[in-house]
Amino acid sequence: SGFSGDSVCELSRPVRPGEVIDYFLSHSWSDPPEVKYRALEVLAADFYSSHGRYPTFWFDLCCIPQDAVTDQLRMLPINVLSCRMFLLLLGATVPKRLWCAWELFAIFAFSSQEQALNRIVVYPLAGEGTDDLLSDLCHFNVLDATCFDPNHEARLLRVISALGMDRFNQRMQHLAQQIRKHCVTSPE
Repeated sequence: SGFSGDSVCELSRPVRPGEVIDYFLSHSWSDPPEVKYRALEVLAADFYSSHGRYPTFWFDLCCIPQDAVTDQLRMLPINVLSCRMFLLLLGATVPKRLWCAWELFAIFAFSSQEQALNRIVVYPLAGEGTDDLLSDLCHFNVLDATCFDPNHEARLLRVISALGMDRFNQRMQHLAQQIRKHCVTSPE
């Protein structure tokens, strides 16, 4: 990306009084950045056509000081629920990324299923089959999911272990099935 450290946070701004962030952006850093950027361009243009303004995003790289990422584990539900919608840029690596699973889990853990499903927008990345990707999520296994940083992975797994690995897998698989049935999916 060419950005590092605190310089990326300079791309963000505080929420204005009365403003609500439009989208919490969930994505995998392992999916191609140019494909994700193009998806966001299309989504922003569509949003502008409908609302007369561009959308606002909660984007981890810009909204989290990169030296405080581990602190975000306990703040994640607040960040997710503070946004109007949860945007999942669904690429091939999302089903294998532990942070992505944790973000999805957070929206369902603190909202009713109906509320959560009404807030999720799934945007498949170019060249990926939505059904195949959602099928991969329907077979989610926490032991197959990883984080780039092994320290983050260890912390997330400790929290997930408190719930129970099998229970977490069952919940993620159920969530994926519900998303597959009910969520708004932007065109490929």
